Amino acid sequence: MKKIIVIISALVLSATAANAQDWLKDFLKVATEKVGDVVTGTTAVSSAFDIKGTWKYQGVAVGASSDNVLTSLAASAGTGTIEKKCDELLAKAGIKAGSATLKFNDDGSFTLNAGKINIPGTWTKEGTKLTINFAKLFTFKLVGTVKTTTSGCNILFEADKFVQFIQKVLEVVNKVANNSTISGIQQTLSSVKGVQLGFKLAK
Repeated sequence: MKKIIVIISALVLSATAANAQDWLKDFLKVATEKVGDVVTGTTAVSSAFDIKGTWKYQGVAVGASSDNVLTSLAASAGTGTIEKKCDELLAKAGIKAGSATLKFNDDGSFTLNAGKINIPGTWTKEGTKLTINFAKLFTFKLVGTVKTTTSGCNILFEADKFVQFIQKVLEVVNKVANNSTISGIQQTLSSVKGVQLGFKLAK
């Protein structure tokens, strides 16, 4: 919150030297970037951040990034419900906080280890961008951004893509993927742009 106040103060002081419309545009852009981090408790990760190793899955991570502050705030207000519903869906496949792990190996191989299934794939990282390719149990690609947290990191993807990933996982364990919960999440996401979903991880 202090970061936002400092940013607002700096922009107000510079308002007299700039066109009001341009100032507002700059304010919305900068404030949106900071609001997303304050809301989610994350910060942009260094490109040197080492993702390799075994991470404990802590639940679904939620982020907000949009073209204006109002959309970001609207997204943050709905994250609790989205997060809970996604957690419940993944739990049906055995992917539960504290019991599932994500392993990024030196050779570029990847495994999501869960109680009922182990999902293999491959991974690559370029700067803060992380790509996970699944090609055995199902074919699917997730491209996201790594952000650090106080306990580890979050890997955030476009919300729609992550929901599609959940559907794929449910299909593998013979659960009904096209259910009312999925539909409810998709309906919420269609009205709130700029939401990100992914994995909350700790070591």
